Amino acid sequence: MSLAETPADPAPRRGGSLRGAGPLRGGEVLTQLGFAEPAGAETVAGIMRPGALRGAARGRNLDGLAHTLFLRIYPVIAAVVLATQIGIACVNYADEFRLYRERGALLAGVTAANLAQPGWSAAPERAHAALQALALDPAFRYAALRDGEGRLVASAGEAPGRRAFDLLHLSADLAAPGEDRAGSLSLVLSAEALRGNAEKQALLALGTSLVLMLAFVLTLRTTVRRHVLGPLTRLLGAMREVEHKRWAMVDLGVVRPSNEIDAISSAFNSMVEGLRSGDEAKQLLQQLETAHAKLEAANRQVIESIAYARRIQASVLPDRAALAGAGLDVAVLWEPLHLVGGDYFWLETIDGQGVIVVADCTGHGVPGAFLTLIVATALDRLLHERGLRSPAAILSGLDAMVRARLRQDGRGAESDDGLDCGICVVDPASRTLRFAGAGLSLLQVCGGRTERLRGGRRGLGYPRTGREALPETDTVVTVAPDATFYLMTDGVTDQMGAAPGEPSRLLGYRAVSERLAAAADRPLPEQVAALDAALAAYRGSEPRRDDMTLVAFRLP
Repeated sequence: MSLAETPADPAPRRGGSLRGAGPLRGGEVLTQLGFAEPAGAETVAGIMRPGALRGAARGRNLDGLAHTLFLRIYPVIAAVVLATQIGIACVNYADEFRLYRERGALLAGVTAANLAQPGWSAAPERAHAALQALALDPAFRYAALRDGEGRLVASAGEAPGRRAFDLLHLSADLAAPGEDRAGSLSLVLSAEALRGNAEKQALLALGTSLVLMLAFVLTLRTTVRRHVLGPLTRLLGAMREVEHKRWAMVDLGVVRPSNEIDAISSAFNSMVEGLRSGDEAKQLLQQLETAHAKLEAANRQVIESIAYARRIQASVLPDRAALAGAGLDVAVLWEPLHLVGGDYFWLETIDGQGVIVVADCTGHGVPGAFLTLIVATALDRLLHERGLRSPAAILSGLDAMVRARLRQDGRGAESDDGLDCGICVVDPASRTLRFAGAGLSLLQVCGGRTERLRGGRRGLGYPRTGREALPETDTVVTVAPDATFYLMTDGVTDQMGAAPGEPSRLLGYRAVSERLAAAADRPLPEQVAALDAALAAYRGSEPRRDDMTLVAFRLP
């Protein structure tokens, strides 16, 4: 935002600014003095309304802050810790229960394999001894051995009356080699010990959770009182003193501010120091107001001068209908980066021929605008006094005249300025176009196809190095009925922007050519307007970097 566009400052706030401070805010004064950031000073000043700190300095609101922090944080921590411990206990119990079942299945399988001998069902005493061995396991409750027809051969323990949740029922097939009928071994084990162990783990997890939550509460309480409530109490006490015009400061010790409360206290101290130095601040404020008024007046004069310079530059530019006498249809896009610019175009009908010139002078703004006046004067002399009609000859003459005006031919030349230029001379009678360029190209769109007629690489003006060469002859083109031509400066093609989701990059000459070719069948003013809108959409939030000039023309 320019100084001429700076909005008026609001009225000073009571208690936050100095008496007689004028249109600037007290926070801005402190900023100019180097005491504090404006936002911090204004915030503290806003708090310091008469009576605003009553009760707060005594700590009632701070106790409410600690209570609120506890109610907001403690339930969340407690729920997370309990859920974590319960989850761990459930996972451990499931793993132990699975191992317990696998051990029981292995025990039943080994016993069944040991008993699976020929004639095993006829030797119940041997089966009984094996079952008694199983009974030695502390988890054993009942075992039964049955033959292939389901008859009980041997048993041990007491059969459970109901299927309890803490009992494991396991079975294993038993068949001797060469026998068709298989028996079965049923085994019942108790998981009571496993359940008891899980209950102990749950109690241990609950106790651990309680200890952790108690430690958290104590740590939170100590930390909040030491690092939050204590500094806030000191800050509120100092504010209460300042409210009664006693310039108390918050004791920060020798350490630098390490958190937001310390930063606020430091800003408060800076504000108090600024209020204590009220006389100096008032004098400085008056000086600032005077300087601001002078600077605003000077800025207004500069803006008015540049606006007037724009009117002068616009009056030097030719009328858009200057080529109507040659039967040419023309549309122009001319947008300086600032109010005035270094881009220039020339349109004129001479001897029934249309002369089109586009120039891109060094720089933009006021320096570039001065160069355009030199170019306009030189073109007028070349076309009317010397009667040149060849674009290559006009370029050569323009180069010599610009270097002469800028005194670039002698030793120790201080000017390193110049311009890129493209010149077209169109003869409607023979439907021919002659072109020569120095740093600029001519784009032809015909039948949906684009062709770029390149000019020379060196620009006009600039001190000579001995390696430059301007075009010596014109490029002659026969104009087709549907051909459209475009002369443009690099401000049109050097647009920075990006498609959605892509990094920012330069648009380039080819992309501009494609956009022009896509709209070549439309009237020229619509083409120029569509291109301007497309360039703005491509840039998005990216700022424009240079002046833009494009001249589109065609023969009917």
